[in-house]
Amino acid sequence: MMLFSLIKKDFLIAKKYVLLMLILAVVIPLFMLWQLPEFAGILGFMLSAIFASFMLLQYVYQKEYQFSKAAALLCAAPFSRKTMVLSKYIFFIVIYMICCLIFWIETLFIYGLRTSNLRLFALTFLATSVFISVYLPVQYKLGYDRAKFAFIAVFMASPITLSLLLKTETLNLNFLSMISPYPVFGIVLISFFVLAISTYISMRIYDKTDL
Repeated sequence: MMLFSLIKKDFLIAKKYVLLMLILAVVIPLFMLWQLPEFAGILGFMLSAIFASFMLLQYVYQKEYQFSKAAALLCAAPFSRKTMVLSKYIFFIVIYMICCLIFWIETLFIYGLRTSNLRLFALTFLATSVFISVYLPVQYKLGYDRAKFAFIAVFMASPITLSLLLKTETLNLNFLSMISPYPVFGIVLISFFVLAISTYISMRIYDKTDL
């Protein structure tokens, strides 16, 4: 119940950006369909999931940084620091599931995006989980003010880098279509394992943080 309250709190904090996140989740695959139609489904969904997750988490951390005493008050209430950290990771998973639903609905109406499948969702979940698993511990270690610039620079440069690689045919994503559906659950388990390690590290860091 306390965990649900914290996740609900994060969505209420980010409510101004939730609509923008939904718009981005729809627009980014369409933009990729215009620019790189052969990779629109794969890269469009991957970028939309990373953008949405990062944007909403950044906004929540920004508000928590502006009202720094709120974290101390939550810790003084029946919310443990470990629960507060765990809520951020579940918040990310919920955002990702929303992105999956939006993309699945989009593929029903736009043929060029091709049919969504579990392989795409699983591989994107792994890629996004790795990004978030690095981002959150660094955020807890350095704080919002010091960590935001480095991640924003990497975050903004990634679409440009991917586009250049694809246009020069340095990167080939055709292998994704050859992956058997059987390892999908293994990929999902690896993703959760990566997130679990990151959660543990974040909890250790946040336990030692002076609020």
